[in-house]
Amino acid sequence: MVNKQKIEYNYTQEERRVIFMIDSKSFYASVECVERNYNPLKALLVVMSEQENTNGGLVLASSPMAKKILGITNVTRQRDIPVCPDLVIAHPRMNLYIQENLRINNIYRQYTDDAHLLPYSIDESILDMTHSWQLFGKTPAEVAFKIQKQVRAETGIYLTVGIGDSPVLAKLALDIEAKHAKNLTGIWHYEDVPRKLWPITKLTDVWSIGSRTARKLNLMGIHSMYDLSHQDPYLFRSKLGLMGEQLLALSWGIDRSDLTETIRPKNKSYSNSQVLPRDYSQQAEIEIVIREMADQVATRIRAHQKQTCLVSLFIGYSFSE
Repeated sequence: MVNKQKIEYNYTQEERRVIFMIDSKSFYASVECVERNYNPLKALLVVMSEQENTNGGLVLASSPMAKKILGITNVTRQRDIPVCPDLVIAHPRMNLYIQENLRINNIYRQYTDDAHLLPYSIDESILDMTHSWQLFGKTPAEVAFKIQKQVRAETGIYLTVGIGDSPVLAKLALDIEAKHAKNLTGIWHYEDVPRKLWPITKLTDVWSIGSRTARKLNLMGIHSMYDLSHQDPYLFRSKLGLMGEQLLALSWGIDRSDLTETIRPKNKSYSNSQVLPRDYSQQAEIEIVIREMADQVATRIRAHQKQTCLVSLFIGYSFSE
């Protein structure tokens, strides 16, 4: 049951930082649009995996307009794409995307140092601007606009920027507000949590909460971020362990991650994954794929002179026709 008692958090004990979470909007598709002199926000374009002798490719990325007009999402199958004569289909060029990512991160380095810059993924980066933003503008929002403008001028890529008092608030500002704002910017402070975060009832809209976790929370009577934030912390941790503690911190916008801290994992893992071009139904075909992937991982393990103690295999399924 949800604990409805009034609970407040004393944010005076939390460091207020200026964190930028920056996303290159529809990155792969945007790069392909720029290569063709198209506006990334107006063009109809998808990046499609190349397939030969298969029953169709897979959409790896799509432009915002392709998503809006044609209803295309990433992982849409080629056979499910609506017929549209204006739709441009591009094949993936990972080396090009990596080069553009490096160009964009080099622009970020003009606003903060390497210690306070963390490339989070191929299209997202975290910048701790706490000690440098005042060098470039009167407000963090003004600095964010300068970065957006510079990247747009030099690479043609549009950026969305979430600004927060903590890394998780910056991420929430990016996903929930900036991606839907006209200026592609969102700003979340600790004081905004009750108004902007707690009313959310679709828990999977919140970063790090997947469908399985959302179902588990629903079964516990938790149907909003408000419900989550007002759980008894000791009882909640006893039920969900460390994940429960992390979810409670998330619901209050608390994140004490230090970008300058060097993380040394206790256990190292080697993995490989791939999306198959079609449905495999023959055992011999499936075994070949598994053997190839196992050989690749084993080669890397031997090259690093390691010995494994655990081998895991996960197999996902496509949508039924």
